Amino acid sequence: MLKEKALQVVNELADKIIHTVAPCRLVVGLSGGADSTLALIVGKAVTVKDPRYSLLAVHCIHGLDADDPVWLAHCQKLCKKVDAPLVTPKLHIVYGNGRSPEEVSRAERYNALFTNAKDNGVLLLGHQADDQVENFLLALKRGSGPYGLSGMSFYIEDNRGRILRPLLEYTKHEIIEIIEALGYDHVFDISNTYLKFERNFMRLKVLPLLRERFNGIDGSILRSAKLCSYEHDLAMRYAKEKYVEAFDKDNLRLDISKFDVNDTALATCIIRLFLNEKTLMPPEYNQVQETLRLCQSTADQHGDILLGDYSVKRFKHYLYLVKKLELPQKKSYPLKKGERLRLGSFEYSLDNDFVKDEVILDFNYTGSSKLKPLTRSHSREIKKLFGEYEVPAWLRGVHCLVKDRDTDGVIAFGDLFITSDYPSKAKLSPLKITLKD
Repeated sequence: MLKEKALQVVNELADKIIHTVAPCRLVVGLSGGADSTLALIVGKAVTVKDPRYSLLAVHCIHGLDADDPVWLAHCQKLCKKVDAPLVTPKLHIVYGNGRSPEEVSRAERYNALFTNAKDNGVLLLGHQADDQVENFLLALKRGSGPYGLSGMSFYIEDNRGRILRPLLEYTKHEIIEIIEALGYDHVFDISNTYLKFERNFMRLKVLPLLRERFNGIDGSILRSAKLCSYEHDLAMRYAKEKYVEAFDKDNLRLDISKFDVNDTALATCIIRLFLNEKTLMPPEYNQVQETLRLCQSTADQHGDILLGDYSVKRFKHYLYLVKKLELPQKKSYPLKKGERLRLGSFEYSLDNDFVKDEVILDFNYTGSSKLKPLTRSHSREIKKLFGEYEVPAWLRGVHCLVKDRDTDGVIAFGDLFITSDYPSKAKLSPLKITLKD
């Protein structure tokens, strides 16, 4: 390929990025391979055309290969040549318990990339046409639906952030021709030849046989992926309306009474949207199916489906996305008005209008203990009051007896209610409980 043609490709891709996203920081995931090298060159071309854009290269150090220093040195040299700043986060990769090194590495890599893309950043990744074909076959092997089979888009914006993939129309061979014509080289990752990795097996064993037997198979696969993307987009437009009606963003919960959980097609789409609120990657099929079974269960409380740092739990007709929580220890703590007391994952404070200057927060109680809310005529066991006030089981340890420091009388219970022993006729508890990140 002539240098002039290569420059034309780079400029066209840069123009397409400028027409797609407003001025921002372009964060390039840089491995040192041909694809990410061209992505970096295109990103630099954007900043030359419009200085309101900035560029940052991120080279993640996985710590799993002896060649890590070689790739790092290459990326440092490349960024110096392109005149692009480079950061090199070291990933913490711990695999096992059903998670492969590939899966964990990918999740950690995306986490590092999105961290660097915060505050007006857009990820610029080097995925290309061959990746699309391989992804389709891998998704087919996993039993994915239209979303998994639809492949990647030039631009996407979701709960994770924004991603640009400008090279999807070019094959690996074409990309190598382009960067070589521009005077750049690239490193070759020897692990790309290891057949123990599923993607390599598809690339080196399956696709060559398909191409030998079926002329134009790559184009057919890409067309199928595009059709799947259309069908998925159409289905999501309908499911999104139902999802918005059922999703409570403030409490990270889904009201399953708002849709027919036995309509498998609709419920599956809604559940995917719900789980994707807190996942960097699309949820796995088995996670969706387990959550669907949880929806269809007649049990009030049931299930604990792991989803990265979160888990899916059900209480009554709600599904919750619950982060791993640290509950307060079962003992007593003094709390003064104006103070903020941090206990585990939660912060406790008193209302500024509360007449007492100090109370005791007592977590050392039993579910059989009885309390009498101000609005009730009889006392009731705390475990039954939890049900009455619809407190999920995993949050019950957050609540405590709010006691008068001088008389040891119970003023309130958590932030749920005032007791009948409290002389004020206020209806709300003076205690404020806040979940802290």
